[in-house]
Amino acid sequence: MTTLRRFFNQLQTRLILTHMVVAVTVLIVAAMILLILQAPLRQENMVQRMTEWLQPTITLARSNFADALTEGNNETSTRFLDYLRSQADAQNARILLVMQPQATIIFDTEGRLVDATWTPGARREFNFSPRRMRSGAIMPMMVAATRGAVHLDNDDWYYVATMLLPLHDGSLEMVVLKPQPGLLRSMWESITELPRGVLIGGLLTLALAVFLLSRWTAGAVTQSLAPLMEGTRALAEGNLAYRVDASHVSLNEVHALAASFNQMADRVQQSQRAQRDFIANVSHDLKTPLTSIQGFSQALLDGTAAGPEMQQRAALIISQEAQRLTNLVEEVIDLARLEDGRLQLHLQRLDPNEIGAEVAESLAPRYEASGVRLVWMPAPTISALLADAARLRRALTNLLDNALEHTPPGGEVTLAVASVGEGAQVRFSVTDAGDGIPPAELERIWERFYRVDRARTHRNGSGLGLAIVKEIVEAHGGTVGVDSTVGQGSRFWFTLPANGGNRAVA
Repeated sequence: MTTLRRFFNQLQTRLILTHMVVAVTVLIVAAMILLILQAPLRQENMVQRMTEWLQPTITLARSNFADALTEGNNETSTRFLDYLRSQADAQNARILLVMQPQATIIFDTEGRLVDATWTPGARREFNFSPRRMRSGAIMPMMVAATRGAVHLDNDDWYYVATMLLPLHDGSLEMVVLKPQPGLLRSMWESITELPRGVLIGGLLTLALAVFLLSRWTAGAVTQSLAPLMEGTRALAEGNLAYRVDASHVSLNEVHALAASFNQMADRVQQSQRAQRDFIANVSHDLKTPLTSIQGFSQALLDGTAAGPEMQQRAALIISQEAQRLTNLVEEVIDLARLEDGRLQLHLQRLDPNEIGAEVAESLAPRYEASGVRLVWMPAPTISALLADAARLRRALTNLLDNALEHTPPGGEVTLAVASVGEGAQVRFSVTDAGDGIPPAELERIWERFYRVDRARTHRNGSGLGLAIVKEIVEAHGGTVGVDSTVGQGSRFWFTLPANGGNRAVA
């Protein structure tokens, strides 16, 4: 019991860890997909922030530095350019001043593109509508601008450009650039932009929820598996009657497993019961002839069977009982070969009526000697079979021998053949006038050494006949069955595919 409890604890721990890993993986993948999907929105927000910063800068330049810039006031110009550098650092951006229409860059906050040519790609014009800024101030005017993306200085950038000052022969344009963030950088920025308290609180809440859900799931699984584990322990201890109550199992998969366990337990119990019966029957079937052989051989040795007539009788009985043992051994070997599929079938086209007639004719003398009437009923029209003639005769002979054993003198046994399933199958049937078989015994009638008559006081069979019939028929791709009414007799039958079905001749 301690080992079982330890196993359940280990199983629950592993289930919790597995569930948590799966849940966390799913959440991470979902978060990555969400961040990827919102990447365009982040780009739009980046451009919008660049636009919001650009508007007051343009307004400030136009109101405070326009004259100084146009008149060439070096001090004012230097102060304005320093102001642009400070704003570029604060916004993590890059600012260019471009002289139009020559498209010559006259200022770069990073100093690398001065005197270079400004050649952006596709541009899209838009207007900055008056709107409330993040600080709460209202933008006083509408500014025309262009936006787009450009490959500049070996990097990809987003830019927003607008006219800073009109000149007599063109204009001075201000361009604000920000590097295009990669996917990982966009994702990281999205995470870092969240308030730290909200981020930590959300992660802790999510971790707690995943843990509780994993624990609940693991508990449900282990609770459903508990009866199965208990049943396994019971079977190991020899309690083959233990069955799992599947009605209290919540999970469908475990419910199916419980049903499979019960089927396995049934088969194990039946197998053990068949093994006990096998040992008992074999012991009886071996003991009886061996006793006779030992007794009569002893009589010959000690001179009890003194006269020629007594010696002849003792020798005859010894020979008969030895032959009985030989037949029993051969039947066991044949049955084992059939069950293992090692018995070679020699298939050929056969007429079912001819096979039935031959078997009925060969057994007629035995039936006459026992006072039982054997009736043969052929089919008017019937398809041919692809079967092993010797094995088919043996199956029919075993059924007729079984019927003869259970039919009292004066009774009648019928051997019949007919087409069934619109000619797709051929059915042989043997009907006797015996005592019938109780319904509880019908399931086991095809087992090795199984006999309905447990006393065996008047039965001489080995108990293997029906088992051999079943194996022979199934080796041909057919099925067996029995219909019986207590007090009225039994009808044993088997069907085989007409024309051999899909089987090929060996």
